[in-house]
Amino acid sequence: MEKVVIVGGGISGLAARYRLSRQFPEAEITLYEKSGRLGGCIESSQDPYFFERGPRTIKASRSGALLQLIEELDLQSEIIYSSKNARKRYLWVDQKLRSLSSFIPKLIPALLREWRQPYPWAGDESIASFVERRLGKFAAETLFDPLTLGIFAGDIHHLSISACFPELKAMEQRYGSLTRAFFKRKKEKKTKGLLTLKGGLQILIDRLVEQGKGAIHVNTPLEELPKERTILAVPSSVVPSFFKGDAVVETFFESVPSVPLTVVNIAFKEAGLTPQGFGYLVPSKENETILGVVFDSSIFPSQDQEGETRLTVMLRNGGREEALSALKRHLRIESFPSAVHVKTYPHAVPQYGVGHLERVDVFKEHLKEHYPHVTCIGNYLEGVSLDSCIKAG
Repeated sequence: MEKVVIVGGGISGLAARYRLSRQFPEAEITLYEKSGRLGGCIESSQDPYFFERGPRTIKASRSGALLQLIEELDLQSEIIYSSKNARKRYLWVDQKLRSLSSFIPKLIPALLREWRQPYPWAGDESIASFVERRLGKFAAETLFDPLTLGIFAGDIHHLSISACFPELKAMEQRYGSLTRAFFKRKKEKKTKGLLTLKGGLQILIDRLVEQGKGAIHVNTPLEELPKERTILAVPSSVVPSFFKGDAVVETFFESVPSVPLTVVNIAFKEAGLTPQGFGYLVPSKENETILGVVFDSSIFPSQDQEGETRLTVMLRNGGREEALSALKRHLRIESFPSAVHVKTYPHAVPQYGVGHLERVDVFKEHLKEHYPHVTCIGNYLEGVSLDSCIKAG
């Protein structure tokens, strides 16, 4: 390996640069980033309040690659864990904030029936189809719909159960039932809870830049596919421009559209304006503009400055006014905010439709055959989490 070009300076591209510089110290690595900053959707701000303008929490049990990277970068001392309050989750249902645990009694009959449901569906199916088949319509519309919106900002009737929640599909395939799987499978010892880094996830980006080797060029878009070994770590909306006229590539990316997401960070001088907990999600049937609200001060109170209330509103449409209106109606917050930051990601989350994983295999095989010097990495393939992006890198 002599020369490597990395296109894209988000977490995937920077992780790829870091790993390559460790594995091949003699390689000439060059990274190009179209914008003026590195880190992609990861951006931490501390002026005057601490805000994460993108991802904010790391789920320890599902982030092995990310935790390994944090250790390699000697960032263990920066780790802070979520408060016990973060275990409490809420849903906005029937114009009222309700604890997630309050829905358990309604689920028990479905769980008791679930183990007698027919054995596995042969192929892929939508999340709605899978959950309704196994647990009923209530579980699909009230629980899995907001969960899917919170993670993928997408429609349970369109998104793939195999791509979005592969563990559930695997449990059904292996045990014939989710209920049976919970009782029979061996419990793996995993670190539980949520964590982040003291100064924000931006520290991870800064350390990757420092410890990786090779030139970095920001404000430098590339319009053609390089001839050297190339790693494309750009958003799904950009990838097809490097393969103009290739029908297979174009067809694949037409099947993985990305939906926009607006993140509104809000701080109030008063403390304790939200319930204690992680936050709440909003099912589609409630016909609200917002997808959910994260109670940042309740999750990581040590990141507060002086006892303020920090929270983040996620929206499909709208911005500041829609976010503040929702907080007033849902949480009865009448106070005027001390700080508001709005950021819209036009192509935030790729949508994994039914059959997505099979299409990914076809796409990868096509690249191997026709573009052997190119590797594509990104959240449009096999996972939208930070851990998945790091594994890809």
